[in-house]
Amino acid sequence: MKHFRLLLYPFLFLSMFFIYFYLYGSPFTQYSVKDSTIQKIIDETIDTSMSDYEKIKAIHDYIVVNTVYDQENLENNSIPDIDYTAKGVFEKGIAVCRGYAEAFQLLMDALDIECQIVTGYAENTTHAWNIVKLDGEWYHVDTTFDDPIDDSMEHPYDNLRYDYFLINDEQIFLDHIMESKAPACTSDQYMYGEKKYNTPYEIVENAAEIPAVYTRYYNSGINNVTFYFPENADLSSAGIINRIGTQLFSSGNHVTGCSYTAITKCGDYYYTTITVN
Repeated sequence: MKHFRLLLYPFLFLSMFFIYFYLYGSPFTQYSVKDSTIQKIIDETIDTSMSDYEKIKAIHDYIVVNTVYDQENLENNSIPDIDYTAKGVFEKGIAVCRGYAEAFQLLMDALDIECQIVTGYAENTTHAWNIVKLDGEWYHVDTTFDDPIDDSMEHPYDNLRYDYFLINDEQIFLDHIMESKAPACTSDQYMYGEKKYNTPYEIVENAAEIPAVYTRYYNSGINNVTFYFPENADLSSAGIINRIGTQLFSSGNHVTGCSYTAITKCGDYYYTTITVN
């Protein structure tokens, strides 16, 4: 009789749960997103003539431009549940990383583009982002990290960044740790900076390595190279630019000038693109 009672309790609990589910619906449906909401975004954002690359980029841009990261509630430890869902993105325009990732996932599903949510850590806290499949290869997309904290610009599309758009494992693992299982992302074919500027990239242990690495590229016929390095080095004051010129001259190259883009922080790394004419 005692064993019968032990078996009866979970049966009664499950019966009550299913009765509630039947009468009132799932307790989790309050954060579901209507199909009509998703379709409206697709209609406004996507053109049927777009390639899959262009569709993924358009959805990335839409989420970044139309969503504000809920920094205030994060700092006050008062994040509402809706912030962790796509509904927070689509209806409130406010979310945290899980909401960004779920919104991206739903829109990719609507476009029949393979996509997954992955979880792990970034900046010493739990984090969620996406991987997406394009032309048979998987890539990371982190719309949260591509969303600038400053959303005050008059034309928000001018403030877009693509540091975490269609990047590979090597790039994302500079400042992300992935704990969930996911396909390997090994291709850099669609990394936005390289696609836009036709610029290869190198990750170096310190800025002092840049002159020797850049010289190798220049001697092979490439004069634009993006470098990622762990310290915020002043390339001019540190003599990096002068050393590039010296090494190129000693290799028999005659150059007229060397320039580099503003050094930008990307997670725990900094990067710049160096050009020699």
